[in-house]
Amino acid sequence: MVSKTKLYSKLDDLEIELKERLVPHLQQAAAGNNDLAFCVTGYHSFKQVKLQSDKTMEALVDIGAQILSLKEKLGESSDGSIAERICWYCHEWSNTGKQYRKSAQGLAKQFLTELSSNT
Repeated sequence: MVSKTKLYSKLDDLEIELKERLVPHLQQAAAGNNDLAFCVTGYHSFKQVKLQSDKTMEALVDIGAQILSLKEKLGESSDGSIAERICWYCHEWSNTGKQYRKSAQGLAKQFLTELSSNT
């Protein structure tokens, strides 16, 4: 059985990696350079963009899933974590039920503001 110390160490490493890779990605989207920044398979149903999922965000969501899994194993809450918020933003971007759905640029700016206020 893996010790909790090793799990916490792995969790810390993944959270650092996630934030380090996420911020530049969001900055590009906030500058208007990536309209599909939150386009991740499993979160959207847009047939025309199924093949255009953002590979960087796909990888970040995968890291986030690992973080959420570790948090669950450790009995830690994931509420408000970056890993949990990435899922929310991807879902929000793909929510076609909203009349005034935010653009990737608007969501990226919002997420960056959220990240900077939590540090």
